Amino acid sequence: MLDILLEKTILNQKDITNFFNTIGENIDIDKIQKEFHEYNPKTETPTKTFAAIDGSYNNKKLMAAFVYAIASQTIIYNPKTKITKESSAGDINLISSTKTRNIREILSQQMNILELKSTIDTLQRYPDIDYMLLDGMISGTIYQTSNPKFSPYIKKCLQQWAKQIEIEIYSGNFPIEVKSITQQDEIIEKIKQIYKFKLKEEIEDLNSIISYMQTLEQLTCLNYLLKKFSHKIVGISKTSSTQQQFNQQIPDAAAVEYTCENPGYTTPMKLTDIRPLRTTSDDSIHVQLPIHKDLTNIVYTTFFTRLDKRGNVLKIELPYDISEDEDKIKSILDDINSISLNGYPYILKRAHDDVVIKQEDMYKIMKRLGIYEKTGRDMLEK
Repeated sequence: MLDILLEKTILNQKDITNFFNTIGENIDIDKIQKEFHEYNPKTETPTKTFAAIDGSYNNKKLMAAFVYAIASQTIIYNPKTKITKESSAGDINLISSTKTRNIREILSQQMNILELKSTIDTLQRYPDIDYMLLDGMISGTIYQTSNPKFSPYIKKCLQQWAKQIEIEIYSGNFPIEVKSITQQDEIIEKIKQIYKFKLKEEIEDLNSIISYMQTLEQLTCLNYLLKKFSHKIVGISKTSSTQQQFNQQIPDAAAVEYTCENPGYTTPMKLTDIRPLRTTSDDSIHVQLPIHKDLTNIVYTTFFTRLDKRGNVLKIELPYDISEDEDKIKSILDDINSISLNGYPYILKRAHDDVVIKQEDMYKIMKRLGIYEKTGRDMLEK
């Protein structure tokens, strides 16, 4: 450790530890506790069939390009057959190192497309599934979509392409892959034949087209999933940083963590008018979705819960409104608790453990590919 960092640790220790020691003094504890309803979920043997989906991505940056890996995996728990793996998918590919600034956004979106397709594939093939557990919030996916500005013709052409993906999904016969990558060259070549790029703008236009393709594919999958299976979907987040419920200086999940140690749940909230945001220099404004605009009309129910005493605080999101149905909320918590260990659904953890792409996996991939290019940091790694 640098000497300066040790010096700063000593210098700032009092202020940093004081922040954590006085959190309770700086939040409205009465307000939070009033909104938290103590409830011990039942601990009976599971009787419902559950599925869980998770995805992963990792990359290795070289001077010319990123080599990346993405994957998704569904786990099914059936009281009779126990745990099985289904709907695995993955890819190894390249992205130019000019995308360094937004590489995480690009790979996260590709991974989400794989997760959505794995989820749809599993639900189509196993109609007896009662709950599909997602790692994260569906509403967050809609918030993060984009609608770039370029030729209306190009948009129309790409929307027709997305319509073909939708037809495939409805037929129940589709590959679990990111078509905005596998069909990228074919679609761009088709557009180039009709729409003449100006040399100066070509790279920018191509990047926008690829981003738009991924957005359309993601929204197409999401629209099908919510139209056909919304009643089975449960989004579960263990790292929520939202402040919508309590409006305190710390996230809602942290507010529950510091004030409510017993099992229970917060008063359910309704989320409406979920639209993506475009940030300008002065403000953030809502923008329309490029397709499936009625996705913004879906009403979500969200709440925070502890399944165990002093267990992890989880955020639950349901893509339908049961905010006034206390019995239904408790029934869902009972069911989730029946397959949980230490306050967290076991099959979600299992899905994560099975799919995670570690750094050592990337080294093996690079070795197998026979790639030994310079990273630009070679002199620091020796």
